[in-house]
Amino acid sequence: MSSESAIDKELAVLENFMRPLIDERKSGSMYISGRPGTGKTACVTHILSNTTFSRKFWSIFVNCMLLQTPASIFQHIAEQLDPNWNASAKEALPFLEDRLTDTGPMIVLVLDEIDQMSTRDQSVLYSIFELPALKNSRLILIGLANALDLTDRGLVRLQARVNFKPVLLNFSPYSKQDIATILSQRIQEAVTEDVGNVISPSALQYLGGKISSTSGDIRKAIDICRRAVELAETAVKKQLVMAPSNSESQNSGSVPTNKCVNIALLCKMMSSVESSAFCSANSDDMDDTPLQQKLIIVTLLVLVKMGKSKQVTLGKLHQSYSKVCSKYGVSAIDFDEFAHTCSLVESRGIVTLKKNGSTRLAPICLRLDEREVESTLKDKTLLSSILVQGSLFV
Repeated sequence: MSSESAIDKELAVLENFMRPLIDERKSGSMYISGRPGTGKTACVTHILSNTTFSRKFWSIFVNCMLLQTPASIFQHIAEQLDPNWNASAKEALPFLEDRLTDTGPMIVLVLDEIDQMSTRDQSVLYSIFELPALKNSRLILIGLANALDLTDRGLVRLQARVNFKPVLLNFSPYSKQDIATILSQRIQEAVTEDVGNVISPSALQYLGGKISSTSGDIRKAIDICRRAVELAETAVKKQLVMAPSNSESQNSGSVPTNKCVNIALLCKMMSSVESSAFCSANSDDMDDTPLQQKLIIVTLLVLVKMGKSKQVTLGKLHQSYSKVCSKYGVSAIDFDEFAHTCSLVESRGIVTLKKNGSTRLAPICLRLDEREVESTLKDKTLLSSILVQGSLFV
């Protein structure tokens, strides 16, 4: 990972948090927030691979999105600590409490997408954050998620005791210049020629400005840049193949051989990428979204398409969602859990949920273009079926 000024500050905060804990064998916890593509996971991975102190601890990395249920996290961690562990799920948490307070090396537990561990009473998240606070604990917990206020809003009990309260670190979206600089560095690492021969400086600034004004997601910027470079190279190869073979024609300059990406080519590529923005803006693929969240999204889309308003109340959405679940044999969650799941969908940037005195009357609407959402959902058999039969659920 190259030294990029855009994340030097966050890297320093993260290292200054971990180094003294590891050197002094002290436990602790940190919650890292930030929009998708701001470098959260990349920075943590980079710090964990730091050879100056990486041999002093044992690290466990878990993507919570891949777990079947929030409570299964304890069993998953227990299996990572002891491959021979095969007790029941109920015994997992007591096992962890004993194992993490026993003698041994420091353990760094990284929970990516930790907000997926949320439940109605937040018992799972509270238990997770209490592990580093145990007497003689040797656990350093690092949780990552998009929501800025997860620990303040959803885990208020953590604020009451100092030893439970995690250190907070927020990753801000990349600026226009940050994105242009990082792209230039990535290109320079990949090619032997000058960056200006691959993509024009004005195109880099244009792309940086476009991405920073929308999502600030560096992954999207890198993807667009890569596709544009590939498109430019392909265009040049086609021109060479289709051009006359005689040397006089080629020497006359009638065959363009400039593969440098310009603003016009970037606009063309961005238009293509934005047509599938729903996938790229939300954890790269709809397949990564939990089923209950998918059902909420598709139900909201149906209500918006069938109704006259762009927004509906949470109560109405839950009513239609329950009909969908009943029709397709899926277990529906109660309203309290439903409202919390909607807040998770909001943290992914898919919907906007406005606070209201009555939760059931709180308005919710899609943040993304309806056509983009619909085109993505049509690729999924179950969700496509719900869209087709939308009138049944209104």
